Amino acid sequence: MGAPKVKVHRRKPHSKPKTPKLEAIMPPVASAGAPVSAAAAPAPTAVRTAARSLTSRMRPATSRPVASAWGAFRADPVIAGRSLRGTYLLRAPSVGSFCHYITDGADLAELSTVGLATMMRERRTLRCAIIAVLGAAALAAALFVAYFCLTPATADADSPYLTAEVGEAKSTSSALWKAGTIPSLYQADPAWADMPYGQATLGEAGAAPCALAMAYVAVTGNTDRAPADFAQWAIDHDLTASGADTVDAYLTSAAPDFGLALTPIKAEGRALRHAIVSNTPVLVVTRPGTFAPTAIVVVLDDIDRDSHIVLHDPTSPTRSGKGWLFTDIVGAAEKVFEVRAA
Repeated sequence: MGAPKVKVHRRKPHSKPKTPKLEAIMPPVASAGAPVSAAAAPAPTAVRTAARSLTSRMRPATSRPVASAWGAFRADPVIAGRSLRGTYLLRAPSVGSFCHYITDGADLAELSTVGLATMMRERRTLRCAIIAVLGAAALAAALFVAYFCLTPATADADSPYLTAEVGEAKSTSSALWKAGTIPSLYQADPAWADMPYGQATLGEAGAAPCALAMAYVAVTGNTDRAPADFAQWAIDHDLTASGADTVDAYLTSAAPDFGLALTPIKAEGRALRHAIVSNTPVLVVTRPGTFAPTAIVVVLDDIDRDSHIVLHDPTSPTRSGKGWLFTDIVGAAEKVFEVRAA
């Protein structure tokens, strides 16, 4: 028997998609002097119809605004009008084109004819620009007013509180602290001047803690607390601002925690004299622009032979060493407290 025949199946090659020829899409071009007749033109096909639909959407380039029905784009009426007049060409943004735009006399003529209100209603861009300018002017005015309102006041040139510093800020040694005697404690003392205090340091803005420390020593006779301890209390309770109300809140709130009782008294000569001769410390919260640009606290101590008040100013050894008229203290006083043991 002969070998069995094997039937081989050959795989047909994949057929590639036929690419329509150019002649099937575009109509034939006639030679010179021989136009193509309608009968010679090929019948329309699906490919040719799609190509014709695609090319029918194209529009020639133009500087005129496109109709709104052709798309969502709407040309600026001002630019379009100037383009038609030939006074403002549509070109790439530049300084020259901008200057030409804002100096066109047509705007001034329109402004004088219809008025600013009508132009703002018709032109959204102009309306937004004017609102932005007015807003910027209002913000600048608010910043200008805030600058002058928040800037600390200063004493007048002929003010009795304006004193040139000639002495060194040297505090009374803690070894000499005792009851019945008010020590001189200055915020610039190197022992605590560099301690952070609010947005500054104790040496720059620590008059209130130093004044309360002086009253504490005179009333209790204790030497266990320094100005740094009173400053830390203010930091812990967020009462480090230099405003008169904040200083007042600090004194009245901190005093009970240190065994002190503060009694408000009137800021008048007779009440001050009575409190001083009672041998009790008197805390005076000063007005900004008197003893200092901001509110500070001075401690009234005694009355000298000339009937002047002897005081301790934590910010100035020079002011602490001179006598003061009762009228000067009354004129500078914002709040006055008499300090006693709780």
